[in-house]
Amino acid sequence: MQRLRLAETLPVGLTVWQLPLDLEAPIADEDYRLLSQTERQRACRFRHHADVVRAVTTRAALRRLLSAQTGMAPEKLVFSENAYGKPLLKSANGLAFNVSHAGGYALIALATCGQVGVDIERRRPEAELASLSDLILSPSERRYHDSGRSALPFIERWVVKEAVLKALGLGIADHLQALSIASFLGQPDTYYLDHSLPVSLPLQAWPLPAPYGYAAALGYVDTEPRGCHCTRLSGG
Repeated sequence: MQRLRLAETLPVGLTVWQLPLDLEAPIADEDYRLLSQTERQRACRFRHHADVVRAVTTRAALRRLLSAQTGMAPEKLVFSENAYGKPLLKSANGLAFNVSHAGGYALIALATCGQVGVDIERRRPEAELASLSDLILSPSERRYHDSGRSALPFIERWVVKEAVLKALGLGIADHLQALSIASFLGQPDTYYLDHSLPVSLPLQAWPLPAPYGYAAALGYVDTEPRGCHCTRLSGG
């Protein structure tokens, strides 16, 4: 598992790990033992072995990272969900997390202050994604894409929206079109977000370094914009 190098302009307390997945390997016993009974049952419902590997390996890695930050044994951590299914850590003391996986990679993001979301997707030709434009793009984004003047690839807009909405803990499909993504002129390491979402908190998003053939983004919601005393996360 590799800790990604993030831009120094990001808020203190945000960290992201990249986890390569061997989708043909057997499930590691030490990973499986860390999971709760509910997590094991959920993983066993997958029909394909690769999906089981993603579920078990990523969840075990998440438990180990959270254990290192909380001091609790990884198998003792207890999770809950909000109304939209976003996983939360009970007794987290301000520690937030989010997970995404696609293909042979997973991303795990942690935040000691605010809420965090992360997304990774495999890149595909724009023509293959055209059928999704009405679902994902806002009206202003569709105008740019239809005219061929869009500065951002479709897949990049997609991962940013998913990351931001996951940070907010909202239903993703219901709000994709309410969020527009643009790049800051001269600032390639951050995005400009325009939205009509039912929130008043500051939203931020950044591109993440991703393996070849993938796109990834990090979303962040500052839940205490008047001053949040974040702490730096440990870990390699």
